[in-house]
Amino acid sequence: MKFVWKSPTPNHPMRIDRFPSVWQNRAVADYLQNCGYLESLQIFKQEASLSENDHKTMSGMLEKKWTSVLRLQKKMLFPKLGYFHNLLTKCLRSQYSSLFFREKRQPAEWIPRPPERFTLTGHRAPITRVVFHPVWSVMASCSEDSTIKIWDYETGEFERSLKGHTDSVQDIAFDKAGKMLVSCSADMSIKVWEFGGTYACVKTLKGHDHNISSVCFLPSGDAILSASRDHTIKLWEVSFRSVLLFVSILLDFSAFLAFEIGY
Repeated sequence: MKFVWKSPTPNHPMRIDRFPSVWQNRAVADYLQNCGYLESLQIFKQEASLSENDHKTMSGMLEKKWTSVLRLQKKMLFPKLGYFHNLLTKCLRSQYSSLFFREKRQPAEWIPRPPERFTLTGHRAPITRVVFHPVWSVMASCSEDSTIKIWDYETGEFERSLKGHTDSVQDIAFDKAGKMLVSCSADMSIKVWEFGGTYACVKTLKGHDHNISSVCFLPSGDAILSASRDHTIKLWEVSFRSVLLFVSILLDFSAFLAFEIGY
């Protein structure tokens, strides 16, 4: 077997994972010295059996390794972000065109008039949002009493309460199929509820640093958009509970989010 050594170049840095552990130890020792952790450096060199000048041959290599990992993550994530960016743009255009169309309708066609059909009571604090289910004859309401309530709007009957938030529930939204309900709260969390079966909370998403004021599903159903008083809008991938994208906005607080998703 022949071992050929080639010195690194700027365009072809050394790959630490291709070398024996001694090279990795030298890179770690070099990092400790550059950061000024001299006491830790001496202990590490003793335990790793490194000589006084071993680490100098791997100058800056640990930082290069970290940078290469970040570049790989960026390369893998960018195509997915591009997909969601295009989808978000399409949804916004759809929403604006829909709002423009509604302005042409006569007020009598869409403004509700008394007498009301039912008066539903049950919340112990002001109600912050009411949404209709896209398929069934039910609707959901959320309140500052930290609960979500489900009602049958054909009979006016109360069906159940969803509990899990610890502060005011600010907004709720159904996905297009009506199988999932998402809620956001002043407790800085977003909860995803299974709807129609157990009504259990299946996911809790955290990442905002202030009151979350609005939330909605994207039409595809595989992502959630949230707006917060921390001046950011975040895009979440539901299946992995992770933030795909966040945008800082220069507003006093984040505005209400909504999409025309073809109900």
